[in-house]
Amino acid sequence: MSRSAKAKRKQFRQKDHPIKKRAKVSKTSKRQHLPSPATGTTNNHVNYPPPFPRDEKLPIPEHDLLKCEGPFKQSFQRALETAYEGFVTDQYSEGDKCQFDHESIQQALINLDDYGLFRTDVTQPFGLGTKCAKTYVTRCLIGDEGTTYKYLGLRMFAYPWKGSKQKSSDKNLDAALHEIFKLNERLTERTIFHLEELEKKRCERLKEGSGLKTINGRAKFDITLINRMIDTPELKLEPTKHKDRCSVSWHADSSLEHFSTIAVYQTFLHNESGKESPTNEGQIKKDRTLHREDEMAKRWSIALRVAHNSEGPGASRRGTDIDTAVVTETPALSISLPSRSAYYLLDDFNHHHQHAVLVDGNGSQQSAGVRYASTHRLLREGHNVNFMIERCKTTCSHFHRKGAKLWKSEQLLLYDIECDWIRQFYVQGQGHKDNLWKYWSTPICELLRYWGQLESRTKQVIDLLSNAAIARCEKGERSDKEEMLSRADRKKRDKRKKALTAILQLIKRGSDVETETDVLKTIYEPISEQLELRAAMRLQWHARENDRVFRSMSADYKPIPPPFYFDANAPESKTDEAGISPIVGTPDGLMRLGSMLRKYGNAFVSCKASDLPIVENHLINQRKEENSKRSTEILVERHSTIKRDRIEEERKSMEEEKKLSSLSESNVPLSQYHLNPNREMKHAKTCKPMFSPSDHDKDETWEGWKSLRVGLEMQEPWGGLLLRGKKKIETRAYDLPKCLLGKRIVILQTKGRDGVSSLPNVIAKDDIIGTVERIGWCIFDRVIIYRYKSKFEADEPKHLVKSDSVYGWKDDTKIIYGWVVAKYGKFKTDKDDDETMLLVRRKRSLFEISCSK
Repeated sequence: MSRSAKAKRKQFRQKDHPIKKRAKVSKTSKRQHLPSPATGTTNNHVNYPPPFPRDEKLPIPEHDLLKCEGPFKQSFQRALETAYEGFVTDQYSEGDKCQFDHESIQQALINLDDYGLFRTDVTQPFGLGTKCAKTYVTRCLIGDEGTTYKYLGLRMFAYPWKGSKQKSSDKNLDAALHEIFKLNERLTERTIFHLEELEKKRCERLKEGSGLKTINGRAKFDITLINRMIDTPELKLEPTKHKDRCSVSWHADSSLEHFSTIAVYQTFLHNESGKESPTNEGQIKKDRTLHREDEMAKRWSIALRVAHNSEGPGASRRGTDIDTAVVTETPALSISLPSRSAYYLLDDFNHHHQHAVLVDGNGSQQSAGVRYASTHRLLREGHNVNFMIERCKTTCSHFHRKGAKLWKSEQLLLYDIECDWIRQFYVQGQGHKDNLWKYWSTPICELLRYWGQLESRTKQVIDLLSNAAIARCEKGERSDKEEMLSRADRKKRDKRKKALTAILQLIKRGSDVETETDVLKTIYEPISEQLELRAAMRLQWHARENDRVFRSMSADYKPIPPPFYFDANAPESKTDEAGISPIVGTPDGLMRLGSMLRKYGNAFVSCKASDLPIVENHLINQRKEENSKRSTEILVERHSTIKRDRIEEERKSMEEEKKLSSLSESNVPLSQYHLNPNREMKHAKTCKPMFSPSDHDKDETWEGWKSLRVGLEMQEPWGGLLLRGKKKIETRAYDLPKCLLGKRIVILQTKGRDGVSSLPNVIAKDDIIGTVERIGWCIFDRVIIYRYKSKFEADEPKHLVKSDSVYGWKDDTKIIYGWVVAKYGKFKTDKDDDETMLLVRRKRSLFEISCSK
């Protein structure tokens, strides 16, 4: 074939398949791959949206997004018909056939909020090793059992919308979750209808027969991400027009099945008196009106813009910067929908469009309320934990096999389990775990078990490779003392020979390794690199878990350490929530292990014993330390009995003098000390200044809560009302530490001014008498979070706090915690309990009680 013919054929191929050469196309010529005005498709049958009809000379605002108002109504409608084909809505109207059960949905959202399911996310948009950021929106994920959703470096774990299988589960919470499932089924039905309508519209536009389908997606959803949005001053301006503010900035939804539809149901509730809390009969207040909701909805809008290949099969071709995909020739839209509406991004709309959620920035006096948006999606297969567990089962069932590719795939799986699943669960804090553990305890514990098996497998592979290298270096050398080897040494020698035989068989097989000189490159180095990657990952996760963003968040958001146990150190008590590894776990240790393995590979290739790493030095140092310690113990034993007794007496005396003062430094609760009433209490008064301020303001993660005895200061008459069964909820401005739920708490009744503690931070026995009266005890089993005045006032019969009380809801009140009383009991006298010797404030009105016995 001539050169000219080859050139023409090459040109023809490029013309038919322009996407294959997209990476080499300059920015100036990029538009040649956009859809033609006539069809809205390219030659490779990608259904790009039809272009906006610029030739019709429709008016477009210069300094604002295109809205359906004023002279721009026709332009707005034409944009929906062309460039934004695939965006459809179901707007609320009385008697509509697509009617949703709006009141039940709103009640379910209120209940989910009351149970604390909506939480702030801490994301890492640019990946591990970069800065973390809090979201302005609080969210919760609900879906099929075992589903997760990953966005901006954070994996969210779903509440099952069919509720918990446990008999002790909360029926009200399960009912709220099931109501969201019913909403999901209704949205699925409406999606089927809208996809059929879109199919007809596309066929008509493209003038094609009904035999050729233009819809590739399916109408199915397995999760919903519910966003709870409020207008706050921290929201940033929309970056293109700088008028409205972004509650959710420009993006295309990720991790979804290609061509899957996104369905969103939105509703508005008031965030002051109109949250429409349930009344005593459990019904939503009847004074809510649609007019009020729609007035709030007018301040919110959904923004849309065309951006080709933002997601979907072609997303990898547009690069990492999604802004470069924006088609500036098409105006961006701003759509304001009434409350109780639903909208749909059908088929491939999410592939070629980006969306945002805006709230007007004009400083309107009209409240923006709370916007709830339930976004229903269909995830790709790999985001369900059952997929990961099946992958673990398959991998672990092949442990009897050997091979470089197999070993590397095991290391990659181990990395994914730790980095993308286990650490993602625990980094979201104790509050996240408390909410989800009853749903996720089984799969998380199963992942921890497989993690431990893969770590043990890693040690087996490392031992195999190191023994093979040692045996290869010993090969050909015959020791004169071989007959004098002990049985244990002969076993080690045989093990090394067996390892060498296994590696040589891999070489002979030739599937992974062709020659002996390739062993370093194809076997040793890949495993070494995976160890070093895991070391870098753990270092980056340590930085993420200690990011400064958590300093401004409450204690239940602070990351908790994953239950990993390294160097075969098992947990003290038997538990399924543990991943046990026989190898070192620190980043430095893994780096040294990787370097050592690389040296073994060099020794395998060179067959020189001098190239083997030295691994016995730490044992020698350990023996030296043990010998030194043993020598010291012998010297101590040689002291005379009198001198030893004197030293022991002086030591005890110093410990008694420092017992209370050292307490603040060690964070050990007083209950762990046996106090001498004749000495310690007399000395306690002089030790008060030795407590630091932090000792009287412990957070929820303080370990002392688990072991200490707790008293709650309650002023008259509240303690008596609680013990007579009239006060069923104790209200506080702070949360009760989780460790104290279900635990008996002594009621310390005092007299004084409302809202002001009557006790100092430390009070000893002589001061307790006449100041504090121990009148009984109670047990709190859960905490209600009041975020709105209406809900708080509705529960007045339970907490007995009147609206004009010092403890009532004020204009600047943001949150009140209600501690629900489960059990209570009175003391016959103040001496029914052990004699109180010391009270130390640990958090607000919570005191540690130390007794003489």
